[in-house]
This record gives sequence, structure tokens and C-alpha cells, in this order.
Amino acid sequence: MTQTTENTLVWGLPTRLFHWLLALSFASAYILSDFDGLQPFHFAFGALAGGLLTGRIIWGFFGPRYSRFSDFPVSLSSIRLFVRSVKNASFVGHNPLASVVMLGIVAAGPAAAISGYLLYQTESQTLSLNSHLLEDFHEIAANVFLILVLLHLSGLALDVLLHQRNSALFAIFTGRKNVSAPPASINLFQKILAVSWFAAALSLFILARNLPVDRNKDDHERIRQEQNDD
Repeated sequence: MTQTTENTLVWGLPTRLFHWLLALSFASAYILSDFDGLQPFHFAFGALAGGLLTGRIIWGFFGPRYSRFSDFPVSLSSIRLFVRSVKNASFVGHNPLASVVMLGIVAAGPAAAISGYLLYQTESQTLSLNSHLLEDFHEIAANVFLILVLLHLSGLALDVLLHQRNSALFAIFTGRKNVSAPPASINLFQKILAVSWFAAALSLFILARNLPVDRNKDDHERIRQEQNDD
């Protein structure tokens, strides 16, 4: 495959679509968590984020080059070298620090989604688990996710400052970078995988949106607290 010196496709449409849908779903789920009357939407966007990230894990093994985890330079030597020469460092895909943050997001997101679902089932009395422990874990996972997102945004801001028009920020929109490297390409299997990925995530959104909401949750919590006090 020939190499190009500019406008090389690095991140295809599925990877970019995942990025923006994840940003939308996490921001919506995090904000709506404070509104009891909008619980169904909190559930829905949380499930969407969880579905997207679960699919991203699969994409990280079977997706195109630069989106695979094997392309993430996360060794200590790579990180040290990047930090020492951050202004002149050039990576086709994710740089070392961005790779670490991305792996953290892939871990924290599903943890928040799964714990949120288990918490819902516990509060609905479908499961018998420690709701307080689940709630704490869910909140911690969501806040870790938020911290990683803020680190991601800070890294993008620094990248824009140092590399200006060659910043990775623009590649998030176009998928292309001005680098000399083989372009990413998506084969038929990956296209089918991508369609299945987003279809499954959307299905989770719809299913979670239609979950019944316990309107007497506060009363149950008050009664449970009174029983614990006794």
C-alpha cells in the first residue's frame, strides 16, 4: 500500500461517530443524574455510553489500524519520550498520554454503566445487593470518567497550542492528518461490525429509556434508613 504525505485517513467514520456519540451520551447521563424526574433519560444515555464503550473494546481488537489497542503506544519508554519531546513528537494515531486516557475511559465507562444497571435492579428489588455500595461505586466510576474526559480536553488544548493546524483536534472532525503513513481502511467485516456496534448501542438506549421508574424511591430509601436506625 502506498503512503501519502498529507491528508492521510487515520480515523474512519465509525471511530469518529463513536467519539461524538460518547461525548453526547456521557455528558447527558452525567447532567441528568441530578434530576429525578428525568431518570429514564439518565438510564438511556448511560446505557448508550456503556454500549458504545463495549463496542469500542471489540473495535480495539478487530477495527482498522490506528483504532486498534495494539497501535496504542502505552509503554513507559514511549510515555517518557513523549513527555520529553512533546512539542516535536508526532504520532499517526493516539499519542502515549492520549492512549492511556483512552484506555482509562474504556475501563471506567462500562464500570459506571454496569454498576448503574445493578443499582437500578437492586432498587427495583430484582436483585439483593448492597445498594449503598453500588451507588458509591457508580458515582466514583462516573467521576473518574469525568476526570479522564477533562484530561482528554486539556491534552487537545495543549495539542492545538503546540501543533496548531496539525493538531489532532481537526482529525476528530475530518479523520485525516497531515502525516506520511499508510491510510486506514475499513473492510467488509469491519463495516458489518460497525453497523452492529451502533445498532446494539441504540437498542440499549431504547430499552433503558423504557425501564419502569420507581416513583416511590425516596419513600423506600426513607423506610430502609429507618429500619437500619432501629
